[in-house]
Amino acid sequence: MADSNITSRLRKLRFGRRVSPSRSVPTTKASSVSSQKSKTQLAKIDIYHPLSPSTREIRLLHILPEQPGSLLLGPDPISCVLSHVSLDDKPTYHALSYMWDDESLGQSFEDPDDVKRKKKVLISGFIFLDGQAVEVTPNLWVALWHLRRGANWFKSHPDSEVGEFGEKLDKEKHTHFTYENPIWIDALCINQLDVVERNQQVQLMGSLYQNAQCVHSWTGLEVPDTEDCVDMVESCYSKLKGSADTELETEFRKMLPDQTFESRWKTLSLICDKAYWHRLWIVQEFILAQQCTVHVGLRTINSVPLAWFVRHAKDIENKMIRKLGLVVFRTGELLPAIRTIQARYLYNERTTLSAILMVFREHKCSDPRDKIYGLLGLGRNKNYGIQVDYTLDADAVYQDSVRQILDRDRDLSLIISPSRFSCQCTKSQHNLSTLPSWVRDFRCLNEAHESLRGGVEYNPSGHTQAVFSVSRHNDVLACKGMHVGTIIKLLPLCSTNVNSSDGLTIGDFASLASDAPNAVDPSRTSHSSSSSSLPERLKGLYAALTDNARYEALAAMDEATFIHHCTSSAQDDQPGKNDVERLLNLMDNEALFSLNLASPVPGIADARLPRGPVFGKCYPFCQAGDIIVALYGCPTLVALRADPLDQGSFKVLGEVSVPEFMDGQAVGMFEERDFELT
Repeated sequence: MADSNITSRLRKLRFGRRVSPSRSVPTTKASSVSSQKSKTQLAKIDIYHPLSPSTREIRLLHILPEQPGSLLLGPDPISCVLSHVSLDDKPTYHALSYMWDDESLGQSFEDPDDVKRKKKVLISGFIFLDGQAVEVTPNLWVALWHLRRGANWFKSHPDSEVGEFGEKLDKEKHTHFTYENPIWIDALCINQLDVVERNQQVQLMGSLYQNAQCVHSWTGLEVPDTEDCVDMVESCYSKLKGSADTELETEFRKMLPDQTFESRWKTLSLICDKAYWHRLWIVQEFILAQQCTVHVGLRTINSVPLAWFVRHAKDIENKMIRKLGLVVFRTGELLPAIRTIQARYLYNERTTLSAILMVFREHKCSDPRDKIYGLLGLGRNKNYGIQVDYTLDADAVYQDSVRQILDRDRDLSLIISPSRFSCQCTKSQHNLSTLPSWVRDFRCLNEAHESLRGGVEYNPSGHTQAVFSVSRHNDVLACKGMHVGTIIKLLPLCSTNVNSSDGLTIGDFASLASDAPNAVDPSRTSHSSSSSSLPERLKGLYAALTDNARYEALAAMDEATFIHHCTSSAQDDQPGKNDVERLLNLMDNEALFSLNLASPVPGIADARLPRGPVFGKCYPFCQAGDIIVALYGCPTLVALRADPLDQGSFKVLGEVSVPEFMDGQAVGMFEERDFELT
């Protein structure tokens, strides 16, 4: 229920009480304050009255109208008051999405209302909240300043059909901010010193943003040519939103001769390069919003045309801009930002939390526990039964969350992380972690490898649902699956070694192919014991090497050329080296291996058994003796290593690819068994 005294409080505080900033509120995102103790002793805040968890009560912030400043006191400070409402009453409010930042304190920006005199606005670090001076991060202060300035304009132009910069106003959806709109801001509407309250409010974050009338995404101050870039995006969307890719390409061809096009495109790159898009908390805030207004300084753009434009930007650049030698939208460097913006356009509520955690694993947050908590509002099983609890450490949060996610999604793709063996962090977190090998350490932002599958989903076990149990204090994951084989010999691939005297050569491929024994022991089959020819073996090796969508897209070397180079007597010729180096550039930090198949079930038909050697691809930290298994509910084969401290148990190494066994060929060939993963 809304505060009945809100109107009188607004009247009393409209000038703000200019008291000294003796009280402060930590203003990180909702939970980051919990990651470390404050360096200064924070006074108890008496402006926060208890919330009622049973009615899903929240606080809302009311920004007070700006009053004329004075020579003595200076500009009118930002003043706000709080009120209480229940989400069960379906209140009308806006919400702010922003990133925590404190690098701009003491800096200034140009006052848009006094450009002629080049007046500057000094960025402050505090506001007045219910009459008390409280600290805020500079980025939040700037966001509040811009919201208040926009509200001032609408107060002066109440009947306007367009905004200050000519933008159309949707008065039914109310995507513009006015003084009549209360707004939810985590740093000010949550008592950050109350851990119990913070747990409860963070649990509601998904609903808070999903139920807001409009979410304001504050990305930061303007970049050059923002206005022209916004006009370009909105114009293209209004003309081409239902068009096919060919029509988009045609339209951009018309735009290319315009000298302003490149500057607008570069501006779009700068907007997408803002640190805001790389923060994990903003993902669900941006995706879940019913209506979302993106702020770039004074200019705003609706998230729908922005997401639509960015959705097509990469394809447009690949087809057209690079042909002209202009690579300005650096899609590789901007991948996390592009994923966030595109997700607004592509998000599907049926997506699993496992997939969401993987897509946004590179996004940053100051508290490692928020790698889970920051995305709980997404996915087909809201919250997944995961309870926000900032009294737990990151390891406990990860282990409990992964177990809950596995239990609901019945999908083991989340467990096949190679990060603990290939982390490139300067100071690895993994050495300090006590996590089992089947629990991904989400703290690692620098995983060395992409998926060996290139994003392709397989079903090697023939089962789409995982069958598992968790035992021994939640440390052991017992999974059902099939033992497919054991790695015999490994050939690490590294493009930098091609031309070194002791590095990888074309002949190494031929040696691996020729030396590999048959995958099936001759005593277990009636197949001829004679080995297949070298070209036939190289075909199998080539299939293992190129069983990847990334490779198919670039087509570095076809099968015939590969076999020719490997069987040619002149294996040191430069053209052959160049071809192999181009191929290995796609396969850096991967390895090829030959496989000895596990014992097939009795009575299996010889026709189902491979006649020659079997080759696969894995990560280079795998080694001879590691086993390859097909776990139920896992979209790829998995490499396991015997746990030296727990006989009969295994450590998870990561995914592997064996072309002959990626699509259910192992079903009925090998016996089902349990694998205890530690």
